[in-house]
Amino acid sequence: MINKQRPYLVVVFIVVFFDQLSKCIIHSTFFLGESKQVVGDLIRFTFIFNPGGAFGITFGSYWVYTILSLAAVIAVIAYFFKADKQPKFIKLCLALVVGGAAGNMIDRLIYRKVIDFIDIDIVDIIIPPFSFLSFDFSGLAISRWYTFNIADAAITIGLFGILIFLIFFHQSKQEIITADETEPIPDERPHT
Repeated sequence: MINKQRPYLVVVFIVVFFDQLSKCIIHSTFFLGESKQVVGDLIRFTFIFNPGGAFGITFGSYWVYTILSLAAVIAVIAYFFKADKQPKFIKLCLALVVGGAAGNMIDRLIYRKVIDFIDIDIVDIIIPPFSFLSFDFSGLAISRWYTFNIADAAITIGLFGILIFLIFFHQSKQEIITADETEPIPDERPHT
């Protein structure tokens, strides 16, 4: 069983290794808040600590995020080993998610926060304030994407890959199976 999963465990290890290596380099060579251009103003490395979750969302203490990270890693690993009949692509995507979640969990255990540093310029997104029924939205203006790290990128790529597979490929595979089951069996008797 472990031998079959070995390539995916290697992917998990590679994600964790490069995530932690990059964060170690940033932590040891940048001051907190320092920013350096990598590709002009398009891509910068900016050292920040993220005490919250994805996109800087904060809804609880350090322990909430640590427990959620640990639960996610355990759940995905458990599914990963039970998903023996899943396509290799899904297993690869799950390995990326596990590696990313583990990389960020290591940060939470060491620093009680996650090191983020990849800072990318995007097309400005502006949503003006509005009210709908009893909901008041205060508006949103984003000129640069939320700062992230290699672990975040691995999680996003893995989840996006699973989503794409489920939307486009899983359905067509089911249609093929269903079509095969409903096709009449050809009559192979000789005709007279």
